[in-house]
Amino acid sequence: MPETEQNREEDLRRLLTDAIEVQLAALKAGISFWSEWIEQTSTFVQSATKSLSTIKAEDQEAKDVLLELVDAGRASVRSMTEIPRHTATRFIEELDKLSEKNAKKRSAKTPSGASGKPKQASGRSRPKRSGRVKA
Repeated sequence: MPETEQNREEDLRRLLTDAIEVQLAALKAGISFWSEWIEQTSTFVQSATKSLSTIKAEDQEAKDVLLELVDAGRASVRSMTEIPRHTATRFIEELDKLSEKNAKKRSAKTPSGASGKPKQASGRSRPKRSGRVKA
């Protein structure tokens, strides 16, 4: 098989593998998003249920219990607004791990006479991002 055809097949294989890895990273981030959403929602539902039971069952001043319920609602909304940021951070971290792993693989395959730099498919390198995502 001619060298250019082998290179083309290798590039295509690498492209498809990278696309699948990005898709898996996105799915992991999605799972993380919904898991955190369910956890936060469940916490609020438990708190609200407990507060409503207290209001119905006891002679305790309803005003205090309602204020606790409002505070729990505020805390729930605050935590819900953080979920997309957490998800984006996890997704970027996953992509960075994949990028580092792929760079190590490619540099290991580089012949000793080559520059030692991994070949970039697009000609551009992706800038390293910090773990924090701006809102």
